[in-house]
Amino acid sequence: MKKLVLSMLAFMTLVSVSAQENPLAKYLEVPGATTTLPVSVAKKPFSLEFAQDAQAKFGNFHYQLGGDHALYYNLHLSEVLHTATSKPNENYVPLEKAINKKLGDEVKFTPKEGEMSMNEYSVHPNHRIQGIMMIHKGKIVYETYPGMNPTDVHAWMSPGKATVGLVIAQLEAEGKIDMEKEVVHYLPEFKGSNWDGIKMIDAANMATALQLEETMDAIIDPESIIVKFFSAEFGSPNPATGQVDDWLAILKEAEKVDDEKPGERFRYSSAVTQIFVVIAERIENKTWAKLFEDRVWGKMTARLPMQHHLTPDGTSVAHGLLSTTLEDFARFGMLFTPSWDKAAVAPVVSAEVLKRLQTAGKRDAFVAGAKYKGEIEDFGEEPWMNSYQFDAVFKDGALWKHGNIGQGIYIDPARDFVGVYFSTNGYIPPYGEDKMPGYLRRAAKYLAGE
Repeated sequence: MKKLVLSMLAFMTLVSVSAQENPLAKYLEVPGATTTLPVSVAKKPFSLEFAQDAQAKFGNFHYQLGGDHALYYNLHLSEVLHTATSKPNENYVPLEKAINKKLGDEVKFTPKEGEMSMNEYSVHPNHRIQGIMMIHKGKIVYETYPGMNPTDVHAWMSPGKATVGLVIAQLEAEGKIDMEKEVVHYLPEFKGSNWDGIKMIDAANMATALQLEETMDAIIDPESIIVKFFSAEFGSPNPATGQVDDWLAILKEAEKVDDEKPGERFRYSSAVTQIFVVIAERIENKTWAKLFEDRVWGKMTARLPMQHHLTPDGTSVAHGLLSTTLEDFARFGMLFTPSWDKAAVAPVVSAEVLKRLQTAGKRDAFVAGAKYKGEIEDFGEEPWMNSYQFDAVFKDGALWKHGNIGQGIYIDPARDFVGVYFSTNGYIPPYGEDKMPGYLRRAAKYLAGE
């Protein structure tokens, strides 16, 4: 099975075509690929037979379909991928609770089924939410676990990119990285390639003008560089050659986008995120898991370690394959808020770093990108830009990052609010829509009295 990670947009497009034309048809026929079980089954142990079948069939195509086996993978990735950990601070401090009983009923948004309260949406079978947590002024004001338990660890998917953006901003603030220098300054083996001329800041904002975007056309083309990259990253043979490639070497061969300059357009790509993982490891002379422990997780009063799932060469797949509890996911978001001291023993996100994350993007490049219109639909209002691996930043400084098959983190420093959620929401109708972003932003405004 080709082990590929598909973008949400591409996957939704693929599954919408007729069965005769659908290149995923053979994957959908594999037991465990489609959705037959409610997410609530994940609150109890899976049977040995189910677990062994899921393990035997593991592959990223199979996983990203979001079917029955994906429920298992989301909660048990360390069983199918090599895994490193970042240990938390030795002092675990539970978060205080101040549950707002009105919040779930009074905050409303409009998915395809019509207007719903957040409580209604959280248990609707079409949206397959597993857990939601909201933090306001350092206290848990809303939590629900329709499809997991509080101590379960769950895959973050692309919200993991926020960890990379944070570390890069820290290194910049410390003078260890100059974002106006070219990527090839830090990856000298890329000199003489199409990476020449691409500044670090444009790469951080995913505006490289290279053909690395996760589009439908690229993902279904076995000759495309993004297919080769994902295959190599997960130790699968290149579908065009049958050989297992080096994922970093593949990225060196990226072609330019015709008539486009770096910095002109936001082109979403997990491949670009991994470039920064390598750069940070080399600068710090540590594995990503260890440097992240030293810089972030080790200062947090989290319940459990962060799990970093690895490529065959031992690199953390920080662009998406990280796993923690839901509460620890929320704790990470709290580091960016005035209530950071409820989640950590020392500051992690300085005022300088936060400001950089909120302002480093380019409005024109964001509007020109493919995600812009979708973000407006998901929030019911317009974000201002993308920045430093975050999908969206609002004029008020709120930060947003979405993840495949329904994960997300919304960080609102001005309102001292964090909202996170996990799901296993595949893209085969009636599934696939994710409107939690709109609920989270409206909840933040509700709690702020707006």
